[in-house]
Amino acid sequence: MMALMASRKRLVIGNWKKYIESADAALELAKGLKRKTRGLAGVDVAVAPPMPFVAAVAKTLESSPIKVGAQAVSGTEGAPHTGEASAAMLKSIGVNFAIVGHSERRAMGETNDSVHRQLVEAASAGLMPVLCVGELEHNAEGAHFSFIEEQLRSALAGAQSLAGKLVVAYEPVWAIGKRADQAPSAATVREMAIFIRKTLAEVLSRQAALKVPVLYGGAVEAENAPTLITDGDVAGFLVGHASVDLDQFVSIVKAASKSS
Repeated sequence: MMALMASRKRLVIGNWKKYIESADAALELAKGLKRKTRGLAGVDVAVAPPMPFVAAVAKTLESSPIKVGAQAVSGTEGAPHTGEASAAMLKSIGVNFAIVGHSERRAMGETNDSVHRQLVEAASAGLMPVLCVGELEHNAEGAHFSFIEEQLRSALAGAQSLAGKLVVAYEPVWAIGKRADQAPSAATVREMAIFIRKTLAEVLSRQAALKVPVLYGGAVEAENAPTLITDGDVAGFLVGHASVDLDQFVSIVKAASKSS
């Protein structure tokens, strides 16, 4: 399995979602990113284009250190599954990682069980799973911690061998798609990052948990990225809408690079 990020480096992943709707726009963005991130130290950059553009973007970026991933992956086995893209298919076209468990996919019907299957299928094919976890609302009584813990434990059940082959992204559902001034504070992000690493230590092992980068996503923009990366105790970002704004995404990448 090709490592998505090198030891001690920050990681910034751009999830293009459906914001890019033409192959030409996807390739233009990929070329711009390749050009503007050349020579940046201390940070790994990755993008997850819409599925129809993945192969072309991977081809465009193959001579650069930027990794390419999929926004989703099938958790089913066997061939008769219309519309599904298996981890093996994705790997064959240059994909390095797959996002699993994103809240927008869960809202469409994915369950903890199906997320677990996707994670296992991705890892088995040699893709790095980027496991998304996040609460629907921040609960003053702390119920959101239990919610996140259940997502982690169910996804990683029986998958202790994934240490060093996994990324976890904390994306509070209530913050996704919002502006920077509506994002949780760095202190809130830090509290959850610590809780996630504690849970990973219990599920995997303390030593194994240290090898799992914990990213933050949800209203990440150039405006709040420096504070979140320095005070939020995270290893980088999973960026949504700002990832298709070349200048803003590069600013986020630079913020992560400077803090390494």
